[in-house]
Amino acid sequence: MSDAEEEEGASSSEALQVVVIFYGGFALFQLLIFCLVRNRFPKLYNCRKSVEELNCELSERKWGMFSWIPGVLRVSEDELFEQCGFDTVSFIRILRLGMKLSLMGCFVAIWLIPTYSSSPKDDSNINVIDPLDELTLGNVPTGDSRIYGALVAAYIMTFTAIALLYNEFFWYISERHKFMSRNSPQNYAVYVSGIPPELRSKRAMGDFFRFLFRDSILEIELVKKISEMNDLKDDREGIERHLAHEIGDFEDDGDRPTRLTSSGFVDAIDSYKMELDECKKTINTKIDGLEAEWEEHEQKVAQAKSANEPIPEPPENIDDAAFVSFKTLQSTTTALQLLHHKTPFNLLAQEAPLPKDVYWGNIGINHWRLQFTSICAGFLTLITCVLWTIPVTFISTLTKVESLKERLTFLQTISDNFSLFDELLALVAPIALIQLTNLLPVILTWFCRLEGHIGENQLQASLFSKLTFFMIVQVFFVSAISGSLFDQIDALADDPVGKSVNILATSLPGQAVTFMAYILVKSTIGMSDELTRLWIAIYAGIRKLLPPNKTEDERAEDVTFINIFTFAPLCNPGNLDFTALFSDVILMFIILFVYSILAPLSCFVMAFGFFCLQLAYRNQVIFIYDPSNDTGGKLWPKVAGYIIVTMLISQVTIFGVFALKEGSVQSPLMIPLIVITILFWRYLQQQHFRVANTLPIVECHHVDEENEKAEMDYDFVLGAYKQEALVKLEDEENDEEKGSVSEGKVKKKMEPKLRDAGLVIKNIANGDTWSDKEQTAENSQMSYPNQHFGYDPHAAMYGNGMQGGTQMQPMAGMGMPGMGMDPSMGGMYGGMPGGMPGGMPGGMPGGMPGMDPSMGGMYGAMPGGIGMPQAYPMI
Repeated sequence: MSDAEEEEGASSSEALQVVVIFYGGFALFQLLIFCLVRNRFPKLYNCRKSVEELNCELSERKWGMFSWIPGVLRVSEDELFEQCGFDTVSFIRILRLGMKLSLMGCFVAIWLIPTYSSSPKDDSNINVIDPLDELTLGNVPTGDSRIYGALVAAYIMTFTAIALLYNEFFWYISERHKFMSRNSPQNYAVYVSGIPPELRSKRAMGDFFRFLFRDSILEIELVKKISEMNDLKDDREGIERHLAHEIGDFEDDGDRPTRLTSSGFVDAIDSYKMELDECKKTINTKIDGLEAEWEEHEQKVAQAKSANEPIPEPPENIDDAAFVSFKTLQSTTTALQLLHHKTPFNLLAQEAPLPKDVYWGNIGINHWRLQFTSICAGFLTLITCVLWTIPVTFISTLTKVESLKERLTFLQTISDNFSLFDELLALVAPIALIQLTNLLPVILTWFCRLEGHIGENQLQASLFSKLTFFMIVQVFFVSAISGSLFDQIDALADDPVGKSVNILATSLPGQAVTFMAYILVKSTIGMSDELTRLWIAIYAGIRKLLPPNKTEDERAEDVTFINIFTFAPLCNPGNLDFTALFSDVILMFIILFVYSILAPLSCFVMAFGFFCLQLAYRNQVIFIYDPSNDTGGKLWPKVAGYIIVTMLISQVTIFGVFALKEGSVQSPLMIPLIVITILFWRYLQQQHFRVANTLPIVECHHVDEENEKAEMDYDFVLGAYKQEALVKLEDEENDEEKGSVSEGKVKKKMEPKLRDAGLVIKNIANGDTWSDKEQTAENSQMSYPNQHFGYDPHAAMYGNGMQGGTQMQPMAGMGMPGMGMDPSMGGMYGGMPGGMPGGMPGGMPGGMPGMDPSMGGMYGAMPGGIGMPQAYPMI
């Protein structure tokens, strides 16, 4: 063997050694610094304790210089679930799954490493001369019986992964159902798109869903096209920021600030206050006008239904989408699974995103446009993936220093003049690949925004799929194949077909060095950077110097440049980016599944990497990150699916390597393993993925029963999906003082009064009684002086006053002090103004008998007295 060959052969081992010494040493130094200073700078290293809104019991715990390591590892999953979110626990569990599989790979390596290293040399493996490459399957001669050892290892790794993943599914299903049982807005609401014109009113939508769910409808928020109101809202927020800034200036120096207007220099504070008042008046006036327009349409719909006439066309500013909130989990779950309309894409019910994550600009987009934008985004992703091959291929060759210098002669000159040049090239490769992958989320997020997702959760799910696709295709396949072929490019030029087979068979396992270097840098530098938060501290220092920074609110805001560089204060730690983290983990899984067989030494590196990531992110979710964007582990099923995909990819890759190694028996024996994995995937897809995303009806019923006994307050969902630009400002600020409450709150106010009067309305599906004292409405008498109250509990079919009684619906009129309401008509029939005619026969001033089922409203219930009263009125 020539000296040149020996020098080239040693380059891979030397490159990995340089990476371990340099990056490992630097990471160890950073970790030591973190241990020394973590308790001295709580604003940097314990943001959750420093920010009142994020404080929790876990963030109050104190550990010593090194005792934090076992401390964070001992924190139970239940504690993490309650105080850090389900997303956190699902991520930690995936890391733990990877570490368990890596440890199994380490066990398999006990016989694989000596099996590979003891292989004899022949023409098929004569070029395998690197010490690390000799520990890989590439060192095994073609047709050698040692390939059986790799086959057994492949079966062990696959069955271990299937068993562990199967158990993880049962854990996830149990915890996911707990999360879906919480009193959270998205658990009690659905997003409905493709609403036909005849149903674009609260009355029509209420009738439609009430026909299916009776009294379970809590609130219907039709989405409105209000671009002008959104502009006014932005103007108002801008004025408020200017006003707060000027007040901050005044508080700092005591001088009243001035501003230049068309009238000259004026007092800035007074000027902005006047602008703000005018803006608020304009907003409220326009809201009143819009509400009057929509109320007029509701009245026309009511009249048309009463007369059995065609429903009038809705105003143009009413979109074909709505958020429907329910009182029970059972109704929400049922609504999500029903087919609501015979026309495809009409009345399509989807899970509602968190209210704060709704992308209002994408609500109501036509499904044809969504199809087109989705195709465009996919096409752009594919084009980007093809172009991305160029930089990834170049970076993957940097670890092949000697081969690179032979092709690029100027590098040889630099290497001769600078002794450390070869080591620098080896150091650049893994960090350059990491930085290149860090650019992907920025680019792919833009593509995802083209798809018109209604919420942040849906966008992140789409981004995760694209990122994972890139990781598998570019970082894994392109790096592995291009790096393998680059070493033998001269031989390929002479015999491209014959040589490529042998090169891939021997060099593909040898690419383990590239991936081990990548994982070592990703885990060690990633862990130390995450813990020390050096760049976060630098960005926070820069943020202090950037305007605006006069007021506390201004100083708490992020400053972003060109949507890439974000300078955030320490009081705003942000949310953990689970999308990018999960895509990185998927890459680690495919490396693990492939190279646990081809290069078993990599399993030790993978186990170390999974441990480092688990340690770092356990600490960070406890002390740093804001868990408020918790999606309830929505990405976990996708991650589990992609893990199975990586298993299949690895099995096909190993099958190909066995075939290239002329394993005439071993290669066909991989086919049953591939079939077993596919059957396992199909088995999970039959029910497991569905059960994981759906709360069973029985569990819904149990939770609903408990909520009913506890008289659950629906304030957490009432008004949650109302467009912010349509909230009247005085209601926003003085809701309690002015007594202006939402319809749902009125209902909550009414129930105690009815209960105190002995009139607890039950939800009776079929029956002729509705009093808990088994009294009919005719026998009940109540008397309150001076005021009367009209109450229409629920219209059985159409829900309006005229049809209410003729459709088997009793109406109640009763005298009550200071309250008048006909919720089913919203003030049109039987409740205008404030219920004046509502209880006319039974609630006259002076305390006459207080109930008359025959006159629930002005046109209330002419026959009256029979039917199915419900607990709440119509929306």
